[in-house]
Amino acid sequence: MQLIISGRGVVLTTAFKALVERKAARLTRVGPPTLELRVTCGSERFQRTARLVARTRRRSFSSAARADHLLTAVEGAIDTLRRQMREARTRRRRTRSRRPAADATSPGA
Repeated sequence: MQLIISGRGVVLTTAFKALVERKAARLTRVGPPTLELRVTCGSERFQRTARLVARTRRRSFSSAARADHLLTAVEGAIDTLRRQMREARTRRRRTRSRRPAADATSPGA
């Protein structure tokens, strides 16, 4: 997985980047294999924002979160992204399991 971490109006330290990398590694266990993960961190007046875009073979997932601290915003965005990927996986599994059942009950068989 290629991880791209960028900041807009924020200085990102190597320690922070290592924390984000460790937290992003949790996404590999949840859904389809991630080809690329872009993390964009930003700072506004009193809010810190984190936007994540994960690109897989079939589709892209996106999430954003705001918080007082940047790491909290990143954790929130990762949780949202993980939920999206998990739901997509279960939807795909459900459609796969229904397809053979529909073929077996077809009148032509």
